[in-house]
Amino acid sequence: MRKPKQTFTTLQKLEYAKLMVDSGYSNKEVMELSGACLSAVTRWKRQYLAELSGVTPAASALTPDQVRIQELEKQLNRALRDNEIFKKGCSFLHTRQSILKVMNQMKKAYNITELCNVFDLASSSYYYKPVDITQKNATTVTKIREISIGANYTYGKRRIHKSLLANGFSIGIHKTKKLINIAKVKGMMIRKRHHYSDSGVEHKYAANLLNREFNQPSNNACWVGDITYLRTQSGWSYLATVMDLYSRKIVGYSMSQSANATLAKEALDCAIKLNNVVTKDLMFHSDQGCQYSALEFRNKLQMHKMTQSMSRRGNCWDNAVQERFYRSMKYEYLNHLTIKSHDDAIKQVEQYIHFYNYKRIHSAIGYLTPHQKYCGIIEEENVA
Repeated sequence: MRKPKQTFTTLQKLEYAKLMVDSGYSNKEVMELSGACLSAVTRWKRQYLAELSGVTPAASALTPDQVRIQELEKQLNRALRDNEIFKKGCSFLHTRQSILKVMNQMKKAYNITELCNVFDLASSSYYYKPVDITQKNATTVTKIREISIGANYTYGKRRIHKSLLANGFSIGIHKTKKLINIAKVKGMMIRKRHHYSDSGVEHKYAANLLNREFNQPSNNACWVGDITYLRTQSGWSYLATVMDLYSRKIVGYSMSQSANATLAKEALDCAIKLNNVVTKDLMFHSDQGCQYSALEFRNKLQMHKMTQSMSRRGNCWDNAVQERFYRSMKYEYLNHLTIKSHDDAIKQVEQYIHFYNYKRIHSAIGYLTPHQKYCGIIEEENVA
């Protein structure tokens, strides 16, 4: 008949293990005394020695210290599970307001730091007192629309952001972008520019003295000039401009239905007359176009004791700042209009140049307008 399986309590196992370790009993003696098999007494002895060294066993502990540790671990695991269940239940609190409502009900029994940890909420969020964000945003959105309309919808997020700051709004660039989307305003898209082939003819009467030094130390140190065409329903119109490099201001311009040296000379005369400047040693830079290499124009520069500088042949980058002005004028404004006649072209160009000089903030000069930079106005005015 098969013997019934023996069972031993934790206390019995501990006593037999102590006999082997503390009193010097052999495994065989403990086997005879307890009736247990060799593997059992060996396991008790090994576990007892491990627990004495501080190892918590996976099975039921023998020593009082390890029994206590196992009990504390059970309590901790139970608390962690309870907390996990609680947090999963709190996941149904979808809004900050619903979480705050529960926290306010519990704050008499628990401190706020504990509650914030349990609900995974920053303490600053608990103490934050919301303002009327809706009204604040509405005011900003209205101002964004005003700025965009005033700038003929030419501003992107950076210029709108700078304009908001200049108007006393405390706002970041990312918030500005979000509110621009709400306002549903968009800047003009720049289309791919048409490139023209080089004529292969060089008309160079002056060296490239400017050498792309576009950031000049003061106003009226260097002017740059160029001529562009404008398409109208009645034919072509041509615009010659003179820009002060220091401020990027258009200091003079002229329009004609012929792109000749007289047009370039009249633009220069306009700049000298309007600004009443001392022209001696003032540098004038342009491309090698026939208008600027013509004797009529060169004599005009010599008469005013101005220094002539010319770009390298076929290199538009040597006069990039003036080229950029024409691109902005066409893509931001003129290309979106139907220009009927030469007189209409004159009117539209006059409007844009006034807007460009006095209202359009420029990133290259610290988001001032060209007029502000030219006149040395350091503090930004309300440019919108």
